[in-house]
Amino acid sequence: MATTNTDGTIQVTFAVNAWGTVAGGKWPHFQLLVDGKVIGDATVASASQSRYVFTANVPADKAHALQLIYDNDDTVNGVDRNLFVKSFEVNGKTILAIDPSVKYDTGKIDGLNVIAGQSEMYWPGALNVALPATLFSTAPVDTGPDTATMTTTIKVKAYGISAGGQAPHFKLLVDGEVVGDAWVNATSATDYTFTAKVDPNEAHKIQVWYDNDATVNGVDRNLYVKSINIDGKTIAATSEMASYDKGPVDGKFVVAGQEGLFWGGALSFGVPEEYFGGAYVPPPPPIPTKPVDIVVNAYGTSAGGQAAHFKLLVDGQVIGDAKASATTTGYKFTADIDPTKAHTVQVWYDNDATVNGVDRNLFVKSVVINGKTVAATDSIVTYDKGAVDGKDVVKGQEGLYWGGALNIKAGAEMFGDTPVPQNPVPTPPTKPAFYVAANGKDSWSGKLAAPNADGTDGPFASLEKAQAAMRASSTIDTTYVREGTYHLTKTLELTSLDNGHSFQNYPGEKPVLSGGEVVKGFTSEGNGLYSAKLATASNLDLIVGDVRQHLAEKYAYDAGDVTSGWKFADAASGGPSGWYIRSHGTEVTAADIQPGTMIQVMDAERLGDTLTSIDSFNAATRTIKLKNGASLPFAEGTTYKLLNNASYVDQAGEFAWRASDGKLLYKAASSGFASTGVEVPRLGTLIKLTGASDVTIDGLTFKNTTTGGDALLLNNADGNHISDNSFLNVGTAIRLSSGSSNNQIAHNTLNHLAENGIEMDGRSNGNTIYANSISNIGEVRKAVSGIFGTGVDNNVISNNDIDHSARYGISFKDYGGSTNTANHNNVIQYNNISYTGLETADGGAIEILGRSSTNTGLIIQGNRIEHANGLATSAQDAWMYGQKGFGIYLDDMAGGVTVRDNFIKDADWASVQIHGGDNNVVTNNFSVIASNKEDFIRIEWQPVHGTAGDPHNNTITKNVVMGTLPLDDYVELLSANDFVIDQNLVYNVPKYGDHDVIAKPMFTNAYWGDYSLQASSPAFAMGIHDLAWSKMGVVGTTAAGMEQFWDGV
Repeated sequence: MATTNTDGTIQVTFAVNAWGTVAGGKWPHFQLLVDGKVIGDATVASASQSRYVFTANVPADKAHALQLIYDNDDTVNGVDRNLFVKSFEVNGKTILAIDPSVKYDTGKIDGLNVIAGQSEMYWPGALNVALPATLFSTAPVDTGPDTATMTTTIKVKAYGISAGGQAPHFKLLVDGEVVGDAWVNATSATDYTFTAKVDPNEAHKIQVWYDNDATVNGVDRNLYVKSINIDGKTIAATSEMASYDKGPVDGKFVVAGQEGLFWGGALSFGVPEEYFGGAYVPPPPPIPTKPVDIVVNAYGTSAGGQAAHFKLLVDGQVIGDAKASATTTGYKFTADIDPTKAHTVQVWYDNDATVNGVDRNLFVKSVVINGKTVAATDSIVTYDKGAVDGKDVVKGQEGLYWGGALNIKAGAEMFGDTPVPQNPVPTPPTKPAFYVAANGKDSWSGKLAAPNADGTDGPFASLEKAQAAMRASSTIDTTYVREGTYHLTKTLELTSLDNGHSFQNYPGEKPVLSGGEVVKGFTSEGNGLYSAKLATASNLDLIVGDVRQHLAEKYAYDAGDVTSGWKFADAASGGPSGWYIRSHGTEVTAADIQPGTMIQVMDAERLGDTLTSIDSFNAATRTIKLKNGASLPFAEGTTYKLLNNASYVDQAGEFAWRASDGKLLYKAASSGFASTGVEVPRLGTLIKLTGASDVTIDGLTFKNTTTGGDALLLNNADGNHISDNSFLNVGTAIRLSSGSSNNQIAHNTLNHLAENGIEMDGRSNGNTIYANSISNIGEVRKAVSGIFGTGVDNNVISNNDIDHSARYGISFKDYGGSTNTANHNNVIQYNNISYTGLETADGGAIEILGRSSTNTGLIIQGNRIEHANGLATSAQDAWMYGQKGFGIYLDDMAGGVTVRDNFIKDADWASVQIHGGDNNVVTNNFSVIASNKEDFIRIEWQPVHGTAGDPHNNTITKNVVMGTLPLDDYVELLSANDFVIDQNLVYNVPKYGDHDVIAKPMFTNAYWGDYSLQASSPAFAMGIHDLAWSKMGVVGTTAAGMEQFWDGV
């Protein structure tokens, strides 16, 4: 802190470190000016660096302009007088002459010939330095907590081509500060060595800034950088850590790193923390806490009109207190506790007394901790009598006759997430109802939950019989389905005759509806192969012990590698076609083309799959013709699999139909399956609602339906309640079609889906889909989504957990033209979506297709998105990982979308992609990006759709963007037209907007996944608010206000 003079100025010490060359007996001379006023001058009469010191009074707390004017440049008898300035010092702060803040106004000092600052003043002119107000502050500077420092050695391996007698020159910057420079006279790769002080606990940005690119007399001066080396660790110029900011280093022309810096500019490296000072040491994990209920079951005797009083303490901290009534009562307290550790729980009786001969006492029967009961006399309980000083401690007892504390040494197991099962006995239904049970008979009344003692009456055996009974009854509208598996051979169809009726699980039981044919009677064929006769051919599905098996394919596959088993194909000889591909070499032979053999084909961009039989194969031309063609042409780099040929069954879990003898062939890991058999899915839909309303389907398990089917189908069905059901190994779990509106789909679990989770189409409007868990989507087909919407309006998709999808998490598609598939005013909110795009590219965790080019009114808010991937193939037959994966993808003119309050991390290409759409608003989102190929926002035109594909009027403001290491930018713009990108808080990426702020966002604990903002975050001053973390996902359903009165019926 400087001392302020009475006139508001402070005294400042300036220094110039310089040397010179003499000519005509005279040394170079300079004047030093501050804000245009000369504060001193000097003759630099030394060929070695010397320090020239000046003082001046300047206004405090203001920025100033420092200027060094070299005023006697000359050449005398062929000898050139020159001035060399190494650096400036301002109150002890060193500024190199090559710092980006320094400019060299050559010649007449008229602003016409200004170049970057340099040490060599070969021409008269001035070095101009812009000095920030912080150098002249009168207030103490808050440097924050002390940071660790280390000295690191950085080597730049470079060579160059000179022009005009001058070698290429670069300066080396670390985190924007110049640490040195070099003239590259070497014509072969040579190390240029520098040292810098860095914080070993941070990632750093290292830049090689080539600042004298030129062409002289037709000769191009160029700098080539092979690599940098940091304390022995080499990073190539072509590494993914590197990027090249061409020209003026303004972030507008940034490409991938390369060796040749042909256009000047800076080669930048975002270097992770572990390169500095050893392996990365993560911060300690946050102390885990969970709310734990503690119930003290106690009673007391009063004295003097006052009841017995106690405090409840956990580890010495008071959680609450209570006065004990005369009868045993449960006093409930809640404490936030680390569930991984043991704790001491105390019931401290603190007002023991005898009044007029009446003894006040407290009696503790038990303490219930996290659902686990501890009696006062248990071995982990002691009684510290009287003063609670540890001097008079006995074993636990109920009566605390002497005051003091009952102490419970509760082990960590008492606080864990798995409470001791209480095994409550479910309450049997009391209202009139029908029942269906595996041991029932359709000839019985169906009004008993179990067969009577003499076997004359009991529950029904079938859902159809219960349906007919409810239709015939004027008083019973509910059927309870008992435990067991019900193999349906036809779909149960509910119509308007079933309005108001319910099919529910019997309390505490889990009935299963299966669409599978049970197959037993397998014969061993040796080598782990088993076969069984089928009346009808199997198709794509086989279930063994609730696990989907693998349709046999010709080449080896690995369940842990989605690229395994695929073979590359060439386009048809006449060019890309949706009907033909050409295999390589002898990968396909005539022997492969057997009855039942199928082929699965994916285009090179892997937008989806075609699964069909083979029409023909020409071995001479290697051409395969598909039985059913695809809308997408198959170009070079297409991949395919041959499937369902019995000769391919050679890995455990594979199966195929053998047409020659009408048998299912299966290779088992062991023979244990044979006794229980397998299930061949036969039925596509188990329950169908056609024109039905106010129907409840609750607590049922849907299993083993066919790929291509919808396990639960609603057609023109309104106002129904689908809740607490499970779907396992089905095609698509739930579909709402043909105007099925105002339905509530909640708390369902969907897992191992051949196709989609929940699908809506045909103007199915006003549905609420929330609190569903949807996992492992697209195990057979690949153009899939956890939740799909096509041509639907006013739906709310909220608080769903969606993970591991071959393509999308949530997708709303408008195909344009005359399809009537535009979507309007839907809300996608508070969903947790992770691991999407696992087998496809050009997709998003949330994807919106908008080919009608209309304002959709869609709101995407409060979602947590992580690991939005992409996988494609190239025309050179190579797998392309991390290809076109987006967090939120507004595709093909999707417009009028509000994207706000979302968290997005690890999206392969961009957190948000706008592809040709208009009038989109992206605000208050938090994005964490990890590589130079990943951006926060990407805006590009969609040339396929002509002028309609030109994006306009998109606004991206007040977002938080953090690079996990220094990155080249957070924006990718390709013919983006008119847009606003500004007022964003960014860190480890350069600013884009004029009003962007560069600062740490101050996340609470990013390493351990807590991205909430600390109170000190600069985001708040920018008008950015924290996200609604407690509302996200299934666990946030109540906080988001989504629970409905009918839940849990």
